[in-house]
Amino acid sequence: MRPILLPLAFAALSPLASAELSVRVLSATAPGTSTAQVVGQPGQRVLLFISATEGQTPISDLITLDINPLRQLAAEVTLGLTLGAQGTANFSFATTEALTGGRLTFQAAALAPAPEVSNICRASYLSANSLGVAAGNAVSAFGDAFVLPDGRVALVGGAGPVVTAWDPCTQQSAPIGILPSANLFAARAQLADGRILVAGGIGADGQPSTDAFLWDPATAVATALPPLATPRLGAAAVRRADGRILVTGGIDTTSFTDIAAFFGAIENTTELFDPATNSFAPGPLMPEPKAFHTATRLANNSLLVAGGLGVVQILGVPYVSNLGYASNASGTSFSPLPKLFSTARFLHDATRLADGRVLLSGGLTADLGGVLKTGDFTQIAFTSIATTSLYSTSGLGSFSNGPTLSAPRALHSVAALNNGRALLAGGISGALDIGAILTGEINLPAAVATTELVSTSAARLGPTMAAPRVGAVALGGAADGRAYIFGGGPTNIELYQP
Repeated sequence: MRPILLPLAFAALSPLASAELSVRVLSATAPGTSTAQVVGQPGQRVLLFISATEGQTPISDLITLDINPLRQLAAEVTLGLTLGAQGTANFSFATTEALTGGRLTFQAAALAPAPEVSNICRASYLSANSLGVAAGNAVSAFGDAFVLPDGRVALVGGAGPVVTAWDPCTQQSAPIGILPSANLFAARAQLADGRILVAGGIGADGQPSTDAFLWDPATAVATALPPLATPRLGAAAVRRADGRILVTGGIDTTSFTDIAAFFGAIENTTELFDPATNSFAPGPLMPEPKAFHTATRLANNSLLVAGGLGVVQILGVPYVSNLGYASNASGTSFSPLPKLFSTARFLHDATRLADGRVLLSGGLTADLGGVLKTGDFTQIAFTSIATTSLYSTSGLGSFSNGPTLSAPRALHSVAALNNGRALLAGGISGALDIGAILTGEINLPAAVATTELVSTSAARLGPTMAAPRVGAVALGGAADGRAYIFGGGPTNIELYQP
């Protein structure tokens, strides 16, 4: 919408129904275009202020801003916007390279029917295909990020019992809750109402746990649930189309002295959480046992479980899986027919892209031949991989080879971008030889700071992060088109500008 330059006189604003004003940034690329959006009552006239400095600034007897727009105030003009039928209006302006690395703050105000000032929203200006550091901080390792109903991002797991919220507008973070359990490698998924289910993981006793609870962002309180029927370490969770959450697979007990017992503890069972009753019930069996696999809801609402550690039932032969299984549309049963992909993997990532396809990227694989012959865990050598696979629901559903990454990586983070690509960040690259480590020859995989941009047809290096990150969490799909990277070692939050 074209802005109107108005004298700084609020008396000209006509009374309208009460509305809560808010402002957000839709783009902040420099050089390029910056766009801010004001949200309020349809037809409402508002004033938009922009400033490079913040501080309490009275602009009338009734309105005090949280920013100091000196240039606008000194000229006694400001930007007048009339909100459209949807209660929104955008203001865009061209940016130059000089703004790169800088920050502006936006705030809106109105008088009618009562004096009203919006939130502030900060824009950190980045050049295209670059990374920048946000003002907030967050600790997370092998946690998850969830968008809350109010637009904040909740980081759950990976920071002990603390839940942290990061506000993309203020670019600030703060602890907002405590979990009753800090179990590592728990399964987490978000309900349609914003609440977050946490189930299983490895408990304080070093064994898989049956812990389960719901964390409610509205109250910042976690409520204990009836326990899982089966302990689950390395399970995966996914929300079905009916709103219930399916918790799949995992390891029910750990034994590092008996390989048969270890792999025999991998589950093919699932449990279904119903938010209407706050209880679990048995879910459909998977065709093969899986742990440290992925579970993804597809565009047609069926579910895909892929990869992971597994064991051939009856024969008891352990392996790293290169199989995926899709459910029916309601998620109530899995097809027994496997979907084969190129490289067996676990601790990989599965990301649904903008076109509906699912990208499996990286992960670890292993040759278990030595273990099968000797029963000795020290014979295992885990190796990170650089291959990707793409799953499409077309026809009966199948995998195809995706682009090869520039470097092998596992325990990396992935964010689906609005432009159809995926941003892969950090992780580890190399081999993990357990036998060599136990004999004192410690040669761990290298933590990496590189990123990659992956489409369905190509992968290319992206900008390098300020420091390596392992087990970080990345989140895309933001209103401004950016991706956010949290934790994995560094506590600062990095922003990626496509």
